[in-house]
Amino acid sequence: MKNDKPGRGAGMSQDFKHSFKVSQRPELSLTVYNVGFQKCPPDYGWGPGVRDHFLLHYIVSGRGTYDSGGRTFVLGPGDAFLARPDTPIYYRADPTDPWEYYWVGFSGPSAALLLAQTPFSASRPVLHPAAGDRLRRALLDIYKARGADYPSAVRMAGYLQAALGLLMDAAPAHGTDALADYARRGADFIQQNYSRDISVEAVAAHVGVSRSYLHRAFRAAFGCAPGAYLTDFRLDRASQLLRHSTLSVSAVAASAGFSDPFYFSRLFRRRTGMSPSDYRLKKP
Repeated sequence: MKNDKPGRGAGMSQDFKHSFKVSQRPELSLTVYNVGFQKCPPDYGWGPGVRDHFLLHYIVSGRGTYDSGGRTFVLGPGDAFLARPDTPIYYRADPTDPWEYYWVGFSGPSAALLLAQTPFSASRPVLHPAAGDRLRRALLDIYKARGADYPSAVRMAGYLQAALGLLMDAAPAHGTDALADYARRGADFIQQNYSRDISVEAVAAHVGVSRSYLHRAFRAAFGCAPGAYLTDFRLDRASQLLRHSTLSVSAVAASAGFSDPFYFSRLFRRRTGMSPSDYRLKKP
């Protein structure tokens, strides 16, 4: 039976934790990996370490610190902080006024593109979103939709999109953040044309900037180079086709934009630790 949290109120001083974690991430363009809410004990922390997915926290009470990118942020109620994949982080609850927060971990080829349309960036991992308690409720909706089956994964992804949409409402007006705008346009071009023989130069030409400026924009928005973003997106798409189609491995490679199936297989094995054929056999 689901043990959803009742409405917040006075007297909730005891430590608690309610969480859900998927045992196997479904192949969706946006996938919830874990979700929950917690009243932390004093000095409770995580790290230093790295995650292999995005992790968003929203603080509803108490205080704590978040270390990211060589900076330390002192945070309190109404603040949100974002951890990016493969970025060293450390966060800790205050020893006298420990925080309570809601969180969601997520991944997928659409994750970075959606986040690029919020005020979050690699250099700005902390926000005080105007959405306030609406963001808390949106994160709680994800938790309420939790489940290990595919329909639950789709529902959780939908509620996650709604939560990210609340953050977009606070984003700078279009054109006021040039780097984020160029990165968003470049990522959008990649997602629409990944199956074609496109290059980083082609992406830069479409956006209307130099290759070096596009590289800077992607680093700021996504924490990776545009070439790596293109390869990762193609591999994510190939994973979905292996799971949910009967195409041959060569056809999957071609459909995902890899002209050489042997090169695709080497990249896929390097990323997943198994061949495309073995990956397909392990599908749920």
